[in-house]
Amino acid sequence: MVRKLYLVLIAAFIVAITTVAAMAFNVPDAIVLERPENNKKLNQWVGPVKFPHGFHAVRQACRNCHHKETDADLGKYVACRQCHTDDDPNNISGFYRAWHSEGPPSCLGCHTQMRTRGGKNPVGCTSACHKPKESQGATHAKRK
Repeated sequence: MVRKLYLVLIAAFIVAITTVAAMAFNVPDAIVLERPENNKKLNQWVGPVKFPHGFHAVRQACRNCHHKETDADLGKYVACRQCHTDDDPNNISGFYRAWHSEGPPSCLGCHTQMRTRGGKNPVGCTSACHKPKESQGATHAKRK
């Protein structure tokens, strides 16, 4: 009987901790990544990107993308384009390079790195981020 009580208490504790941890951060399921207002378009077919933030948030540590945050800022993340504003595609900390650099924390860099390790991460422009509108989000929905 005492053993059952301990198991129930442990289960309740785990549920409580999990609930508190989940409520600690208000993580949006999806966000739209848009070019800063004054940045010129590099290609006409590239528009805002619907990013499955929740899908990535449960698989990656926040700091992997929000790399300038500190323990003091934890949970107060800012939009990527707040820091990555320059529209020169050659500027390593500019808006374009934030998503397209060779290694993490850029999206393309992370996907490429994981692909080389045997993952199935999409890496092509239109198969990953810049999908035609009718198929946006399909890749992530299939993998859930």
